[in-house]
Amino acid sequence: MTQLRQTVLTLLWDAGRPLGAYEIREVLSKMSGREFAAPTIYRTLDFLCEQRVAARIESRNAYVACIHPEHDHTCVFLVCELCGDTVEIENPEAEELINEDAKRLGFVVKRRVVEFSGYCAPCQQQP
Repeated sequence: MTQLRQTVLTLLWDAGRPLGAYEIREVLSKMSGREFAAPTIYRTLDFLCEQRVAARIESRNAYVACIHPEHDHTCVFLVCELCGDTVEIENPEAEELINEDAKRLGFVVKRRVVEFSGYCAPCQQQP
């Protein structure tokens, strides 16, 4: 893991929310005092996703650190439409059902990210 990859992963962990590539680029530039090319950031994020230590939130075009990178699992995210809060959950029983269906259909799964869009508890309380 290169220094840049480690730094980006740390940024994702510390953010506590999804970060876009350009947002990451801006933070890195401020931290280091040098500019980073967008392709460099995207390659870094692609690597982290391939290693399954980060995941892309498709609906937000943003990235988060995975909560359980130590084992292979399906990333399931609950994404609040109002505040953007994103929570990763893990459900082995649901994952097994999906795996069984894929196997029955002869489908080979390469990437497993599921998003549910709705409203978090605090946003539901707002008038």
